[in-house]
Amino acid sequence: MERTTPKKFMRIADTLAAKGYRVGHQLGEGTYSKVRTVERVADRKMCAVKIIDRQKARKDYLAKFLPRELEIIKRLKHKNVIQTFLCIETKEFIFQIMQYAEKGDVLQLIHSHGFIHELKAKTIFHDVANGLKYLHSLNIAHRDLKCENILIFKNNVAAVTDFGFARAFDIDSSDMMCRTFCGSTAYASPELLRGIPYDPKGNDIWGMGVILFTMLCGSMPFNDTNVTRLVQQQLSRDIKFPPRVNSRVSEVCKKFVFDILDPGITKRPTIDTLISSDWLRDSS
Repeated sequence: MERTTPKKFMRIADTLAAKGYRVGHQLGEGTYSKVRTVERVADRKMCAVKIIDRQKARKDYLAKFLPRELEIIKRLKHKNVIQTFLCIETKEFIFQIMQYAEKGDVLQLIHSHGFIHELKAKTIFHDVANGLKYLHSLNIAHRDLKCENILIFKNNVAAVTDFGFARAFDIDSSDMMCRTFCGSTAYASPELLRGIPYDPKGNDIWGMGVILFTMLCGSMPFNDTNVTRLVQQQLSRDIKFPPRVNSRVSEVCKKFVFDILDPGITKRPTIDTLISSDWLRDSS
């Protein structure tokens, strides 16, 4: 995304000031948005604000995905899901003021340390699994789970964020399958990449497996530079832990990853199965 001009920044700052927020530094940016810190003037509480630029966003995003996101985030309240406090809509921007995760995201944590030790990875994974269980219980699929979308609070609790591709389903719906390609290729399930109707909850589970492997190894389980070869690796279950991690990752954990990254959707665990797994229940 191009640099925010001084005039545009002033319009952003004025809009937020009128709602009682002081703009801080930039935390990150997405395809159509930027995220900054904001301070709530009334009580000096630190928050984050996602600023979506309507002029930069694609029409299909504004017409289809954004309305879904705005509707979904109003419903969410769980310790392992980033909560949105306020939405502000203007002709030029949409502002989502939300919880601020002081320790950044999981990808930043991996970049800082090279990898995440198994016990810490287990704690993060357990938090994310609880957040995902909550979403799935509401019949909401995230559809873009990745390391960048897992944030860490100062108390080390992890939470799921970014619902730009999320979708809610009618609880009585007989068709829970998705046909839209969305999310990040490296974290996408083989059924999604093959362009066939996919179970979005099962796709979320696949993303969880990729996140866990990446935390443990500091690298992705599959090479995503060529989608055809990526799918071939997924289908052949060509999952290799680098030799450098063999001594510090338990065998039960490796099997857990292997079970999650099952290309057979009927064999892939559900979120309840993940949470009750031997690896997560074993805190030793």
